[in-house]
Amino acid sequence: MPVNLKFDHSCINCEKINTDDRNLKGFPCIECLPNETNDYINSLITTNKLYKLEKYIRFENEFKDFFNFFVEKTGLKLNGYQKLWAKRVLLSKSFTMIAPTGLGKTTFGILIAIWLAKKEKKSILIFPTIAIVKQVVEKIEKLDKTIKILYYNSNMKKSEKEDFEKRFKKDDYKILIVSTQFISKRKEELKNKFFDFVFIDDVDSVLKSSKNIETIIMLTGVPENVINETLKKLKIGQKPEIKDINKGILVVSSATARPKGIRPLLFRYIFNFNLGKPSFFSRNIIHIRYKTKEINQLIELLKILNDGIVIYAENENEAKKLKEILKKNNIEAGTSWENFEESFEKFKNGKLNILIGISSYYGKLVRGIDLPEKIKAVIFWGIPKFRIEKEDLILPDIYTYVQATGRTSRLFKGNLLKGASFVFEENDEIFEKLSSRLFWITDEEFYNSSDIDIKKLVNELNESRKNIENKDLKFSSKLIIVESPTKAETLSKFFGISSIRSLNGLISFESITKEGLITITATRGHTYDLITKEGYHGVEFSNNTFIPIYNTIKKCKECGYQFVDNYDKCPKCNSKNIDDKLNILKALRELALEVDEILIASDPDVEGEKIAYDILQYIYPVNSNIKRIELHEITRNAFLKGIDEKREIKENLVKSQIVRRIEDRWIGFELSQKLQTNFKRTLSAGRVQSTVLGWIIQREKEYKNSIKKFTSFTFENGLKVEFEGIHENATLKIENIYEDTIAPPAPFNTSTILSEISKKYKLSVNEIMSILQNLFENGFITYHRTDSTRISKTGQAVAEKYFKLINKTHLYKPKSFGNEGAHEGIRPVKPISPEELKDMIKEKIINLDKKHLLIYKEIFNRFLASQSKKIKVKKARLNIITENSEKSEEIITEILEDGWNIFMPIKVIQLMNENKVTDRKVYDKHTVPLFTQATIIEEMKSKNIGRPSTYAKIISVLFERKYIFENKYKRIIPTKLGKFVYNFLNSKYNKFINEETTRILEKIMDEVEKGKKEFQQTLHEIYNEIKGGIK
Repeated sequence: MPVNLKFDHSCINCEKINTDDRNLKGFPCIECLPNETNDYINSLITTNKLYKLEKYIRFENEFKDFFNFFVEKTGLKLNGYQKLWAKRVLLSKSFTMIAPTGLGKTTFGILIAIWLAKKEKKSILIFPTIAIVKQVVEKIEKLDKTIKILYYNSNMKKSEKEDFEKRFKKDDYKILIVSTQFISKRKEELKNKFFDFVFIDDVDSVLKSSKNIETIIMLTGVPENVINETLKKLKIGQKPEIKDINKGILVVSSATARPKGIRPLLFRYIFNFNLGKPSFFSRNIIHIRYKTKEINQLIELLKILNDGIVIYAENENEAKKLKEILKKNNIEAGTSWENFEESFEKFKNGKLNILIGISSYYGKLVRGIDLPEKIKAVIFWGIPKFRIEKEDLILPDIYTYVQATGRTSRLFKGNLLKGASFVFEENDEIFEKLSSRLFWITDEEFYNSSDIDIKKLVNELNESRKNIENKDLKFSSKLIIVESPTKAETLSKFFGISSIRSLNGLISFESITKEGLITITATRGHTYDLITKEGYHGVEFSNNTFIPIYNTIKKCKECGYQFVDNYDKCPKCNSKNIDDKLNILKALRELALEVDEILIASDPDVEGEKIAYDILQYIYPVNSNIKRIELHEITRNAFLKGIDEKREIKENLVKSQIVRRIEDRWIGFELSQKLQTNFKRTLSAGRVQSTVLGWIIQREKEYKNSIKKFTSFTFENGLKVEFEGIHENATLKIENIYEDTIAPPAPFNTSTILSEISKKYKLSVNEIMSILQNLFENGFITYHRTDSTRISKTGQAVAEKYFKLINKTHLYKPKSFGNEGAHEGIRPVKPISPEELKDMIKEKIINLDKKHLLIYKEIFNRFLASQSKKIKVKKARLNIITENSEKSEEIITEILEDGWNIFMPIKVIQLMNENKVTDRKVYDKHTVPLFTQATIIEEMKSKNIGRPSTYAKIISVLFERKYIFENKYKRIIPTKLGKFVYNFLNSKYNKFINEETTRILEKIMDEVEKGKKEFQQTLHEIYNEIKGGIK
């Protein structure tokens, strides 16, 4: 699907300019390879032009070599996790090994060390105990007797120890195998030794002594002074900047406890990874609530469950009472506060069926155990809670609950074990808060105990643990690429963040799913844009074809100026501190080498499609398994659905974006050049912005000429009626009273929410869009750049669930507001009320502020109103008469039957017996108002100028160029400069900035998007129009 574009820095071989056509065929650029041939590697070697591509060829060959070596030595193929780890080692990347137990971490470490030894490289393998050291030595000797190994065992004979010391001093070995204790005792001797590969089988044992961390880092060749300088900066809160050091590879097993202190941060800043903790968020847990805390019910449940039970009480006193009650009922239970080690061993070996502990986040039974094959059920005698002292507020401790329930279910030997959680809680309010938070974090729901067959459930729990054997995991490693780091982190949290890595400054989050490992990272928007210095404003013309030329986007870290051309310093402030998106692209290419599949999940619009295409063509030469996924909401289910419905990139959407960008560039640059040529100033102009500027200027003229006298009368029922002119008296007559129904409003789309929120809260459209983006990326609302008001079946189900929660199902009336399509209106993605979101912000579950809450509340209430039934009302038609005029008004006098007004109250005006005038005012008023940001957007929407994704940008550009400003009443007024620029353009180039031309161009670009108009033909038409009209 090549579009015929050129991308600088994209050639896989020389990293200079290449076409999308060649990149999508896997070929280097025409300078490297003049003639396309399948035997291009030999051709490059023959012509002495094999450059960067050599690295990728070597990587591929080495991977094949290690794969075959592994098969030869073990008789087994590398499993999916081992393939991923092997690729990382071959790419010289240090990392945490994140995987379920029993997937060959130790075997992998041993085999890599042997393979490296055959290439004359040194390795050190560090294990927690001498017993494991012995086992590993035996395994290596069995696998390959030719490798020089050296190991230390405190139980060795004197002669063996002496031999060890001699060889240790002389570095007479290829693989050194030692225990953690050896590392602790031999720091001085070890710190000057260098190993190409350092493998730590149990990082927890190493972390027990923080000094071990420094020793291990020095084993890779990092100088002690670099470590000390890094620690020094960390201690005073500074971010260390470490230059590239020629160091070995460090591979560690994942931690089971959160590392403490600052020394573990050395791994992040020196090796670019965090010590990971396996967070197995692939869960299969059923949650059941008992509405009363009855001991008889608890005893009955324990008898049905029989074994594999952990009970959590809210505090130690409560736990001790439970222990005594169980004892009286002849039920034995171990505890977390007394002889725990002994009790846990008995539980582990099936000699004890129940453990009792405290529901505390760092409690022994919440975080300190990992035994899902035994623990099938957890019981909460009261929800875990915490108090916000300042507000005297008691809230559910959702993170403790999620952590504790996770004891019952995770991946084990390739099987997803089923678990159950039983909650005994009488407080409905706190239970509902727990339920909604659980649903937001995990998509898991609660059931009432009366709705579940407990005996059948127990059989299912037991069955899932019977005959557990190692399953062949259908492992797949996926790289998911999104636009924003916030979205990347939110998606990762759905599965639990197991590790965080950094590559070229690109942060990636790793999570384990049932299918394998996913790495999620973000481009931070577009990576490429049109150049400015070549061709016709960045577009080359050759063989009657337009060829857009793209370069990576650069941004000055000092002044914020953005540019694309190849400058070695900022064109505006001369700083060399430049952030180049090329670094992100290079990091993505390296990450792509590691994984089986790449899924690009940029925003679901034409801009997102172009971002996806730019990434596709750059990555394709190293990994061609690339697909596009769409996320219209950021939820776990939407994410999994997106993966299931992955697709190819839509060429017409890409072409549409390119046409828009080129048309904007050509007209904008041409008009800007005319301004600069005529007035010798750095003035600029754009087509759509100039059209809107014209409206603002015209509206100001109309406003100034529209002052008239008005009289207002306020009646005793609060009704206010305005008449043009001066009037002395008014009387109110009731013409008719009747019943009527009022339909609910449609949900918000982009234009209506920008308009409504801007009016109500006096926020700028830019700020509103930023808040909407945050709400979307954090998983609270659907995609916010949309023309649609459609509500899907999924959206209707969200509304239905909330109506059930508040016991108002009689008001629920689902509506779609449009035909089936990709986009929806703006709605909440889960039935989380604004009050619950407010609590979540207080609890610091989510990092949002009051403005986010205000806007979410508007979206939530409007959406629920849209899914409610009509309001039945009583209306009055009134006639208001003055001495020389009259006016009809319709008012609502009574609500007869509630409907959507529960969420969006409507004004009710009572009828009075006499309806006297209580106030009269005479004043001057403009009959034509100045534009506000809200009314400008309404105008753009009504006249089909701009798109949902550009409304805010159009207005913000006019402010930035100082062509308009807002007065203290938030009304928009053109500046002298704005009028000057517009009058010049309008007098000479009206054809390109008038409303009709703008509307026609918008229609043409929509036709390109739908495939109704040919891409190149459209560019020719626009080009000819500009060349003929701008002289």
